[in-house]
Formats: sequence, structure tokens, C-alpha cells
Amino acid sequence: MRKAVLQKTYAALPPYDQHEILRYAGAREATDGQLQELLGECIAACESVFTPRVCYTELTKAEFFEIFPQSESARLWTKDCDRVIVFAASVGLEIDRLVNRYASVSTAKALLLQAIGAERIEALCDVFCAEQSARSAGRAVARRFSPGYGDFPLTAQKEMFALLDPSKRIGVTLTDALLMSPTKSVTAAFGLKNSVCHSKTETRCDGCAQKDCAYKKEN
Repeated sequence: MRKAVLQKTYAALPPYDQHEILRYAGAREATDGQLQELLGECIAACESVFTPRVCYTELTKAEFFEIFPQSESARLWTKDCDRVIVFAASVGLEIDRLVNRYASVSTAKALLLQAIGAERIEALCDVFCAEQSARSAGRAVARRFSPGYGDFPLTAQKEMFALLDPSKRIGVTLTDALLMSPTKSVTAAFGLKNSVCHSKTETRCDGCAQKDCAYKKEN
């Protein structure tokens, strides 16, 4: 099945969420002035590092389940949806190079830079999902899910890459171990619900059975 794949490059992303960065780094609060100063230095080092890009296509829900492996989790997450957006996103390779540069110099900086990259790719995904909601006349966006979530298998990466060809479109490649390069890249899908947005939106952690995850988002 050949579907039209669109792509977009973003000139800028929303401001850094320092709370999220520290959460990814395993630090709940920046009560330590030295940590806050180090975080500021790392954010400054990331100036002009990120190249946010997305490629995507829209499927009917029936088309989605014809292409991808059977998954009860995916069926639950697309309940009350008739369309599914499949996308790949990346903030580029330079953040990986920056992390590698600091890995042998400052473990703390390398950790914070990894966390900044994680926050930036999630910010890109959030912006993209919000845009798709607006484009579809404000229809609510269901929770985003990626290969490896629930019983949606990691092997679904192969179908994601065959459908979107992100290597050609946004420079994201897939290894034999189904890992992506650049590392701050995401493949995912989400349903468009048959209703407009409500005041409370679903988070990435909604419906996850793991209760002791260090990265769990608080509502």
C-alpha cells in the first residue's frame, strides 16, 4: 500500500521545559544551585544544535491494522478513532555528537545533554500532534504510541520505516537491532478521535501499567 508521505522542518520549538529535562536526567528538582548553573551551560551549548523534522502519513484505522502487526493495545489506543497518523520525527544528529564530545570530559554534562535531547524530541512530537488536531478541525488526539509500547511489538519499526521511508526524508536510519539513528528520533502513531478536544488531554503515560517508572509524567 503506497500512501502520500508529507514532511516538515520546524524553524523553532517551544521554550525548554527545565522540569522535564531534570526529570529525564533523574533529578526531580534543581534545588542545587550548581546543578542549575550546569543545566544553563548545557542549554547554552545546544544553541543551533537541533534540526527538528517530521515525516508523516494519514491512514484509515482499517488501513493501519492491515499494515501493522495485530495489537490489542493499539486497538485500545485508537478506540473511538477513524483515522490514524503515523509519523517519524527527529531533532538531528548534532545532539548525539555533542553528547559524545562531553562523555569523556564531564559525565554530568553528557547526562544533562542526553536529557535535553529527550525533552526536545518529545516537545517536537507534542507540537506535531497539536498541529494535526488543529488541522482536523480540533478533533481530539488519542494517546501517542510507538513500537515497543504495550503489546505493539518493536518489530513494527519495520512497517513504520517501509511506510514512511524516514531515511530518505528526514535522515533517520534503522539498525538491525531496530534502534534508530540519530538517537533522538521517534516513530509513533496516534488516532484522531471522532470528537473535538476536551480540556484534559491524554498523556504519553496514560494507560501504562508500569507504576514505578522514573520517567512517569505527573498529571
